[in-house]
Amino acid sequence: MKLKQMTKALMAVGVVHAMVSIAPAFAQDTAPKIQKIEITGSSIKRTNIETSASVQVLTREDIERSGATTALGVLTDSVAVGTSLNAASSSSGSFATGASAVGMRGLGKVATLVLVNGRRIAPYGLSDGAQDNFTDLNAIAADSIDRVEILKDGASAIYGSDAIAGVINIILRKNFQGAQIKAGYTGTENLSDRRTRNVSAIYGYGDVAKNGFNTYLTIEGNKRDGYTTEEMRNLYPDWHRLTPGRSTWDARSSFSPTGNYFLSSTNIVAAPGCPAGDIDPVDKQCKMDILQYGGQTTNSERYALASNTRFKIGSEIDANFEVTYSKSFDSYILAPFNVSNGSATSSSSIWYNVYGGKMVGPFSYPKLPVGHPNNPYTTPVEYRARMMDTGDGFNFNKTNSDQYRVMLALDGTLGNYDWKSAFGHMESTADKVTRAVSAKGYTDAIINKTYVFGKKNDRALLESMFPIRTTNGKSAITFMDATLTGELMQLPAGPLSFAVGADVRHEAYEMKSSDNVLNGELVGIFGLQVKDSRNQYSIFSEATIPVVKNFEVSAALRADKQGDFDAHVSPKLGLRYTVTDALLVRATASGGFRAPNIVESGNGLGRSSVSNGNNDLRRCPIATTLNNLIQSNPAATTADKALGNSYRNGDCSASLPSFVSSNPDLKPETSRSYTMGLVFAPSKQWSFGIDYYNIERKDEIGTRSVVDILKGEATLPAGQLLRVDNSATDNEFLALVKKYAPTNSVTFQNIGKLGMVYNPYVNTGKTRASGFDFDARTTIKLDNIGTLRLNLDGNYELKYQTFSVADNTWNKNVVGTYDRGGQLGAKVTAALKTGNWDNAVIVNYASGYSSNSLSSPTYCVTQKVAPENMATCERIDASTFVNYSLSYTGIKNTKLNFFVGNVFAAENPTDWRGGWAPSFRTFYVNGTYKF
Repeated sequence: MKLKQMTKALMAVGVVHAMVSIAPAFAQDTAPKIQKIEITGSSIKRTNIETSASVQVLTREDIERSGATTALGVLTDSVAVGTSLNAASSSSGSFATGASAVGMRGLGKVATLVLVNGRRIAPYGLSDGAQDNFTDLNAIAADSIDRVEILKDGASAIYGSDAIAGVINIILRKNFQGAQIKAGYTGTENLSDRRTRNVSAIYGYGDVAKNGFNTYLTIEGNKRDGYTTEEMRNLYPDWHRLTPGRSTWDARSSFSPTGNYFLSSTNIVAAPGCPAGDIDPVDKQCKMDILQYGGQTTNSERYALASNTRFKIGSEIDANFEVTYSKSFDSYILAPFNVSNGSATSSSSIWYNVYGGKMVGPFSYPKLPVGHPNNPYTTPVEYRARMMDTGDGFNFNKTNSDQYRVMLALDGTLGNYDWKSAFGHMESTADKVTRAVSAKGYTDAIINKTYVFGKKNDRALLESMFPIRTTNGKSAITFMDATLTGELMQLPAGPLSFAVGADVRHEAYEMKSSDNVLNGELVGIFGLQVKDSRNQYSIFSEATIPVVKNFEVSAALRADKQGDFDAHVSPKLGLRYTVTDALLVRATASGGFRAPNIVESGNGLGRSSVSNGNNDLRRCPIATTLNNLIQSNPAATTADKALGNSYRNGDCSASLPSFVSSNPDLKPETSRSYTMGLVFAPSKQWSFGIDYYNIERKDEIGTRSVVDILKGEATLPAGQLLRVDNSATDNEFLALVKKYAPTNSVTFQNIGKLGMVYNPYVNTGKTRASGFDFDARTTIKLDNIGTLRLNLDGNYELKYQTFSVADNTWNKNVVGTYDRGGQLGAKVTAALKTGNWDNAVIVNYASGYSSNSLSSPTYCVTQKVAPENMATCERIDASTFVNYSLSYTGIKNTKLNFFVGNVFAAENPTDWRGGWAPSFRTFYVNGTYKF
């Protein structure tokens, strides 16, 4: 179906009018405009063609040295770029499963504009968090990338919406002749199932100069295997068990095939028929090991193709016809369903009926009724067991996605002016399919005794209890852009160059959860329904003005009109002063914006969702105190410790359901940013650059943060934050505590558990960030040895602050805390090329930081960490990882690459708050053969 759609799009692409787009970031002219961020050549030394803003170039050589096999890996090899979403490790419960995205300056993926060949691609079909539209990097064939340009400055005056923190331009190959195949394999030390295989092929023919055309097609496949916690069991360090809430991380589960009767928190009895080997020798409960079902990463298959045909139309017009297409399959490793989905029957949950516009619940799972074949008691009983007939693929979670773009770009001359123009269409679709518990179907099956424990039940019955739910999304963009550029007049210091142009886009987006979700039929499941479209129009201009010799001013102005929103004007001013042949000084000031997307402002019924990992400021300190009475008692059994951790985590890492509606009255997010820096290049072999940046974003679109809501709970309007009665579960917790601390007097003081928050989209937040980017380069010729290249790239953060609505003031600077991480990040590369051998050593450094955060300003004290572990808990140390790359070209038409990640098998620093995170030594080998 998708190939048919792509074929129709290909047939629809035609030659458009003779104007040109300012949007491409191709550096083919000599005028130093910001949009020409694609610097020709492979050298990262760029003094003589520096613009007023800092641009980093990752060449094909850099990419191969990185050992990266995905576009995400390629981009995050830069210190300036961070991972915002990783398909390999994202939660199966997230909205945008199967996708990967990046961000800059800590402002998120929606504030960083990602381009492919200078133009946008369609946003991923599923919006992350049911809000964020973003570019999915998995849609880009890594082996088709020629180089990457990273503009470390806002550029909404050039590109429009989203270019607040920076712009990343992924430039694909433009010409290729001949044929090439490449195959690679990535393996991991001590974890054989953590592996990736990739293969690619490219074929091209034709010479533009001789034949009038060149065309190529590249196809790429990538397969990654998922792995489980069981496979990593022996790798976990002893200290992990000492951290808050993890003392029983590997404990066997009481939700076993035979199961247990939960009579009270101090009286749990194994069900009859439990195999002797499954009986815990200490607490006599019937248990099973579930680590084999704990998926750490997804199974993934990705396929992508890219094609570019470059040809002449007459003698004056150059044309490029581009096609890109990708398809991805992701699946998670899931366990069979638990009885009551692992919840206590005394606890309750609430969610939202979107179609009905009302809250559902509180809902509690049913106990086994009196007379049930598995209930030997005279009262209803909570039965904790695992429904093994829902395993073996019945319980699943899969996401399939595909994406394409077709585009025709033309450029030529009109008198003394150059023009460029492009027309294209792009689409992205994604479908997520999994199962959930039906409130009615499950309750009926238990109460009516139609579900038989310990046997394989009828498929139709299981389907009624655990129906399939889906989330389907699609985005589409049709665009045309055009620009005219040239020299307007000759000034004493040089020509005044200009660019004017226009950009027109039609955007459509839809995302819908299945009806059983929107009707509120599934326990605790949250959904979204939105479908809308809009037109976007923009005009823009730019000028480069040589004021005096060696001093240049660049100015840009762009007006964007999207849908029913008012037009927004984005300005930018740049200064570039060549002090000497060796010293360049530069500065910029710009205004940026992000327009409300269709999910935030369009036609729809809104979305319900859940926020996880929240620290309930009122209940968590109490739960921690109670849990410590259990954990610190030498007589406490593993099962009781696990139960205590479970109770405690329910308040210290709590889930909070919410309902959010779109808001057509939203304003755009806006920003102002400043940069100032210099480039010093005393010779052709040496260069050094440093740039200060300062960004402030305001009118941020979103819901109020949970941290802010909980902090200001006392001042919230009535009904915005709901707490639910949790006394039954609280009494179970207190009874368990009494077992080990009979004199305990601590209680929850009738404070209810977090229930639901009504949290509409508003313009509410503000963020500001500042710091320094720096780089240094040198090339040294070593006699009788080869060429040595030394590169340094780094970032030093000064400030990162968010605004507290509750306090009406800026929060504390979180640089150097758990919210943001270390202050300094740096990468040093030493590459030595000797004949057919090319060696490189890459050192990555990140400075340490505190374990405290805005939500937990005294984390270790609050969690009552033991005195002997306090110093370790309070700080996460700096990290240093060393990689090694080797390539050999001594065999005709063949190139061999070998990469070792984390050469010295360095562990991640001890993180008492987050627990142990693996850091593996990896090996990647690939071979390329050219025909």
